[in-house]
Amino acid sequence: MNKKIVSSIALILVALIWGLAFVAQSTGMKYIGPYTFTMARSFVGGGFMFLITLFSPKFIKFEKERVESYFDNSIDLKAGIICGIILFFAMNAQQIGLKYTTPGKAGFITTLYIVIIPIIRRVMGEKIEKKILFCVIFAMIGMYFLSVKENFVVSIGDIIVFISAIFYSFHTLILSYYSTRTDGLRLNMFQFLVCGLISLVAAFVAKENISLDNLMMALSSILYVGILSSGVAYTLQIIALRHIDATIASLLNSLESIFAVLGGWLILGQLLSSREAIGCLIMFASTIIAQIPSRKEIK
Repeated sequence: MNKKIVSSIALILVALIWGLAFVAQSTGMKYIGPYTFTMARSFVGGGFMFLITLFSPKFIKFEKERVESYFDNSIDLKAGIICGIILFFAMNAQQIGLKYTTPGKAGFITTLYIVIIPIIRRVMGEKIEKKILFCVIFAMIGMYFLSVKENFVVSIGDIIVFISAIFYSFHTLILSYYSTRTDGLRLNMFQFLVCGLISLVAAFVAKENISLDNLMMALSSILYVGILSSGVAYTLQIIALRHIDATIASLLNSLESIFAVLGGWLILGQLLSSREAIGCLIMFASTIIAQIPSRKEIK
């Protein structure tokens, strides 16, 4: 199967995991602070990736062969440190922002990365296809219908979440750059261990209550987000970015909002309004159109 198609399917799976993780994040934040939650999920994710590299010899051998063929193994740690620092700011800004704004508005603002990424690339001198820009605009319209149900009045929480979206945009672009130069498993392990260490320091500075009892009450949320969202999903994202454009990848990742709404409908029994259904259809159509190859690609 075409590598681009496989990568697109992988990113849709990533969006599914991230979308359903929203419920886990909201539940976990009831017991622990934002820095503590990020610290816990990051250590779980980093530890999970360490076990994968230790006990999955066949997969590691496959990845190692790819590394030896065209990767530079010496920059795994460097890439992990850079990505981990950016991820620290992105994740914690989002968690803190959620304390001061509604989940719907936060979801809409976070996915502004599908607009921010093309802008950053254009500033850097890269050309973006008109079709992709068209899809980005319509995806944002769909995202608005899907996520924003109240009057859009800008609050301090909205500003903090928007800053998070900027960091996530840079994180995606840097992952795209390093994805073809590093071992994806080691990169993901290093970035979450770094993010966890910095979050641990921040939790102490912020004087959050890091108690074993509170961590145990949030354990199910931490395990889901740590293993699936941090470990599995981010590894799939790194590997997929080797074969797919970062802007298209961000469009596919933005489908997490659709899965979040569907998850709320299926798991929590939340009703799906006609406005949300229209938003889902617009977003889904935008991502499908973005995947259609141009005449040049077909030739």
